[in-house]
Amino acid sequence: MAEFTAAVVGAGTMGSGIAQKIAQEGVPVTIVDVTQKQVDTGYNKIKTMLDQGVKRGVFTQKYVDDTLSRVSLATDYSAIKDVDFVVEAVFEDLKVKQDVMKKLDAVCKPETILGSNTSSLYIKDIAEATNRPDKVLGTHYFFHPAKNRLLEIIAHDGTTDETIQIAKKFSDLTGKTAIFVKDSPGFAVNRFFVPWLTEGVKIYEEGIANKATIDKAAEEAFQIGMGPFALMNATGIPIALHSAESFERELSPFYKAPQTLVDQVEKGDLWDVKDGEIDRSKFDEVSHRLLATSIGAAAKLVDEGGATVEDINRGAIVGLKWRLGPFQLANEFGVENVYKWTQEMAAARPGFPEVKMLQKQAESGKPFEFRYVDYDKGGDKVTITINRPEAMNALNYV
Repeated sequence: MAEFTAAVVGAGTMGSGIAQKIAQEGVPVTIVDVTQKQVDTGYNKIKTMLDQGVKRGVFTQKYVDDTLSRVSLATDYSAIKDVDFVVEAVFEDLKVKQDVMKKLDAVCKPETILGSNTSSLYIKDIAEATNRPDKVLGTHYFFHPAKNRLLEIIAHDGTTDETIQIAKKFSDLTGKTAIFVKDSPGFAVNRFFVPWLTEGVKIYEEGIANKATIDKAAEEAFQIGMGPFALMNATGIPIALHSAESFERELSPFYKAPQTLVDQVEKGDLWDVKDGEIDRSKFDEVSHRLLATSIGAAAKLVDEGGATVEDINRGAIVGLKWRLGPFQLANEFGVENVYKWTQEMAAARPGFPEVKMLQKQAESGKPFEFRYVDYDKGGDKVTITINRPEAMNALNYV
């Protein structure tokens, strides 16, 4: 028997994908949207993806049938009044999300936890629409939520520790790897990932290298499958622009979207990622700027208390499929080198984030150390917890 019952409000691509993963992990879930047509469409998306899994030999038909049997559909919020956990996954608009939260607060039992799958809005603003802000937090899923294991759990100042622990339990039960983030712009992953994308555009805009060279340099330095331009083509160029504009408002002028990115969104075209020969003589300059930008942004987040170095690394590895997280990359290239590159960026670019923790680490002359083992002593018993799910809890370096 499932320890939770759940609901997802919003039957779009993200909402249906979130519901699919919940159901696949054995938890009953109800999808809620405005019309029957919308919830039917969401259900059919789930069924189509699972049926494709049967054809590829990934799933058995019984597995698919069992999963679908856990999915219910509703157009009335009263159908989910007794569920334990609700994920709101509607359009990324504050008023729309507040309206949904207000309705959920009115019908759900007092103990129900309300999570918002926002990627850019403040959780505190969403929570204000309810009479239970202590039970509201961010649950930021990554595309595609039925496949990507990362879940950012975002607490605002009023979220209780009990709520966070329940969200962690829900994450574990539904097959997710959770990282814990404070309510700040970009949360954890987007805080360093979006500047990484836009820095690639800025390098191109300055005429330093063509897009093919920038992507290839990024692939080799970060040991990943796609560079910034190919990734924007895959995930949506307007998303990068929207996030960059938000960061400029909330953080500093450094995050301003390059005009070339603005123009590309206005044209509505994908990037031409095969725009010339790859020039390896530009690789160092390109990779140093991408490393300085992403690691610098991540270091600033740690300085703010927004996330731990371990969770930031985990977010990059699990959510973005990087082989190494930002601070592991700093070790790989040398912390002193990376700090030097950030200072070169800071001298040339107004608003580059101040990176005190990176400076301190560089001055120590030592690489970053990461804590994966926790100890809890109670009486004559010690509990040892290994927390490294991105590497199957291995203790050796991978």
